[in-house]
Amino acid sequence: MTMRWIAIGLGLVMLSAVQAKEYKVGYIDSEEIISRYEAAREAKAQLEEDIARFQEEADSLRREYEQARDEYETQELTLSEEGKRAKMAEVNQRKQRYEGFLDEVYRTGGTIDQKNNELIAPIVEKINAAVSKLSEDEGFALVIDAAKSEIVYAEVGLDLTEMVVSELNREFEPTGPAGTEKVYYAVMPLYTDNDETREERVPARIRDFVYALAAGEPAAEMVSKVQVDQDLVDIGKSTELELTSDDVLTVSRRLNADYAIYGKCSKQDRRIEFELSIVDVGLGTVVRTEAGAAPRDENLQEEVARVVRILLTSIARP
Repeated sequence: MTMRWIAIGLGLVMLSAVQAKEYKVGYIDSEEIISRYEAAREAKAQLEEDIARFQEEADSLRREYEQARDEYETQELTLSEEGKRAKMAEVNQRKQRYEGFLDEVYRTGGTIDQKNNELIAPIVEKINAAVSKLSEDEGFALVIDAAKSEIVYAEVGLDLTEMVVSELNREFEPTGPAGTEKVYYAVMPLYTDNDETREERVPARIRDFVYALAAGEPAAEMVSKVQVDQDLVDIGKSTELELTSDDVLTVSRRLNADYAIYGKCSKQDRRIEFELSIVDVGLGTVVRTEAGAAPRDENLQEEVARVVRILLTSIARP
């Protein structure tokens, strides 16, 4: 049995272990994360610099070998037998040095592999830590790596890759002046009165995009969606019903959030329309409401990003 099916099988066992409990499952693409994580990019640049240096040395050794070989071939007819043996010994020596260097550097487990492992190990540790943190904050019982265990099918909205990338890259964002206070954001569940929209997880997808974008703001601290949903239930509000600004303020104050984003959405045919509002909890007012529309699913993230940028800019403080 391959590791892929073992991983998927373990996931199915976990999901069926307790029938009465609903498990939240998601997945990441570790290769995509590594390609977009700033620390991984720096590590890759360092590795490429090392590889370029190794290649330069290999080219130098190759040229020395080829020069010795060409000299032997050119002088062979004029050399004595002793001279031929000496020259051939030099050719073989340079060839062995060149081939030995290639083997030492480029073979499996060689210098490049060792360098790569040294650079990637701390990256993997940080990615695992970020996935663990987000899984706990957002209530995921199981997260699968799509790069290692093939995902045959997954509902749209289960991909946590964007959230993990945002969490990892927060340390590389420009920092404000010393003493800058944290800004707490709460993202509410989006409302829809359309069953198809709900079944295709459009509200959850938009919410995930908003959460990841807000998390990328300087000094941002996110109130977990699990906490938000629990507090809505605590005040007697369903996460599937439309929220008023008063509902949003009540929950946000309970959670000590500075700003909250909420809204509604709908999907007809392939077109997705949505409306998002941002609330200043301290002032108790809706700062701005902005509408967006994506002609198809693949345009949704880009359109949400446009709208969220407008909302966040509207609360920017000097």
